[in-house]
Amino acid sequence: MANGADINDRLKKIKDFYLKLDEMMDKLPDSIPADTRKMIKDKILGDKELKELMEGIEKNRPPRIFLVGRTGAGKSSLVNALCGGYVAEVGDVRSCTDGTKIYNCTDNDRTLMEILDTRGIAESEALNESSAEKTLVNEITEFSPDVAILVLNCTHRDDVDKDALFMKDIAAQYQKINNVRLPIIVAVNKCDEMSPTRFKTADEYPQNKIDKIEEAVKYFKSIIVNNGLKIDDIIGVSALIDWQTKDGLEIDPENIKNLPQHDIEELEIAFDGRYNIDKLLQVLDKAIVDTEAQMGLRMAFRLEELVRRLSNHLTNIFAGISATVAITPIPIADIYVLVVLQGILVTLIASLSGRDISLETAIDFIFSLGGVAGAGQIFKIIAQQASKLLNGVFPGAGSAVSSTVAFAGTESIGKTAIAYYIDGKDIKAAKKIFKKLQKENKK
Repeated sequence: MANGADINDRLKKIKDFYLKLDEMMDKLPDSIPADTRKMIKDKILGDKELKELMEGIEKNRPPRIFLVGRTGAGKSSLVNALCGGYVAEVGDVRSCTDGTKIYNCTDNDRTLMEILDTRGIAESEALNESSAEKTLVNEITEFSPDVAILVLNCTHRDDVDKDALFMKDIAAQYQKINNVRLPIIVAVNKCDEMSPTRFKTADEYPQNKIDKIEEAVKYFKSIIVNNGLKIDDIIGVSALIDWQTKDGLEIDPENIKNLPQHDIEELEIAFDGRYNIDKLLQVLDKAIVDTEAQMGLRMAFRLEELVRRLSNHLTNIFAGISATVAITPIPIADIYVLVVLQGILVTLIASLSGRDISLETAIDFIFSLGGVAGAGQIFKIIAQQASKLLNGVFPGAGSAVSSTVAFAGTESIGKTAIAYYIDGKDIKAAKKIFKKLQKENKK
């Protein structure tokens, strides 16, 4: 997860990029007919999905998550695993969540999510049952969560029936009071404790361990379904993290509470044994109904996915426009218009990656993929030598571009630009990707 300052910087660039779209459309070469320029501008700036994505970036808030589970299920550890930092006190011996607490998962000045962590289910059962549930439901209602996470222990199966019924009752009361269903995700935690237990790093899990985790998740799901609890998804996870001080001294969870608060805030990850936390964020994204909260989750934890989604969508838009241009009679070489369009596409993808490049640099990038070197007077060369340049970008296509070739070629350039600017591939790898895409397009 990027730090708060990086996130804010990227968000600003994403917002600026949409403004840059309008600006770049106004700067389309005058040699492109007015009706063609208007068509291009309308198709890009009038795209509904692109508008919605931009509005989502402008209007977002931290998602609110309600966390419930038994003592020892690892609720506090899951808070830390989701946030990627030590924000919730974690202990191996006693219950750490005394009553109900709200954690603000922050990074610098940016709040990433708000988490309502309740007392363990067993502690609620030990109190007067009706008053405990009523208090809990009132607290949940006041918090107004976007989604609930029921945390179960992967290796403890005795109380799953009780936990499912407890959550079912809480959800029913919440719906009755608020007239809205609370989305519920089940996180089967502590998957690292499944045998063989010596494998703690997710990438090193052997297949037999993964199979046992999947069997446990299926078992828990069957019990939940049999008890009538409606859930949105269930997933096996591990929130295992070992912590160390800023100077590299590893510290036990029980001793962290003795540190000064500023030292706690600066704790670093000594060992990362998290498993499926990214997938948990994905299912949370799907379960959250409120669009502002959903976008807030994406802004905080799935920014790269959002950037890639925007880049792919832009590629589809520009590929469609290119196909239209190819079949539209215009008094200048259609390759001229296509190359300008592709250059704008590359410029925008670079902008989404956090880099600012000129249109000339973008066009140089395009022709370097096809083996044609760029030049300072690139637009003049394009206008004068359209057929030669066309052969560089679309080998063997000649000077007349079919809509199919235009679409496929622009799509290939967009995908290659994503690989280079978003995924960080070097230019050599980018050229290989482009050539592979070109071969696939000829099939």
